[in-house]
Amino acid sequence: MALENANMKGLVLFSQINRLGSLSAAAQMLNMSRSSVSKQLAALEQKIGSRLFNRTTRKIVLTEVGLQVLKEAHKVELALQAIEHISEDHQADMEGEIKVSCASAQGRTHLLPLITQFLALHPNLRINLQLEDRFVDMVAENIDISIRVGHLPDSSLIARKLGDLSWVLCASPEYLKNAPPLKKPSDLVHHRCLFYQNLKWTMNTWTFSSDKGEESVIVSGPLSINDPSALVTAAIKHTGVLLID
Repeated sequence: MALENANMKGLVLFSQINRLGSLSAAAQMLNMSRSSVSKQLAALEQKIGSRLFNRTTRKIVLTEVGLQVLKEAHKVELALQAIEHISEDHQADMEGEIKVSCASAQGRTHLLPLITQFLALHPNLRINLQLEDRFVDMVAENIDISIRVGHLPDSSLIARKLGDLSWVLCASPEYLKNAPPLKKPSDLVHHRCLFYQNLKWTMNTWTFSSDKGEESVIVSGPLSINDPSALVTAAIKHTGVLLID
């Protein structure tokens, strides 16, 4: 029997079927369809090369091979439980340092309040938070977690979507009172716009979506800054129109 090649998930499923006495009961407990349970059991039996249960309309009984495989399945279950306990113990008693990189505006507004709560739960943990808008080489700079807005290009990095951001076009009432009408995206060419700019990027192409599709406008204005928070301050001071997330 090639038990070393048996799928661990299949072994755990097999053990649950034996414990509960039917495929239907195992399917219900594992929140699976009965056909999925049957297919996984059949795949396990095919790998092992022998039937594990003798099945009748009323009950299932382990075969001789099934009895031997059940011992191995119990070992797998115990090993998985031990691994879960190790993970839980580690999470409950975290220590060491985590290096986190995040875009400056999102870091200040969204991440920092969460980090303070997280540190209160794990007092032995140290977090080094780097707030910066440049591209970060996580491997070269030994960054554990990087949080950015946008799409991850082809990469070997593991990414997880945290949420969606909505962009808002805004200006102070004082600015709008003395400015040309602003009723559609193309009107922005007549306005003093505030936009993000650093040594590599100039974010002065603003794109808007509607039922008619997308419309992009190249804006200009008296002030560009490499800090989103400073742009918000400038907009509050009536300097111009800002597109911000």
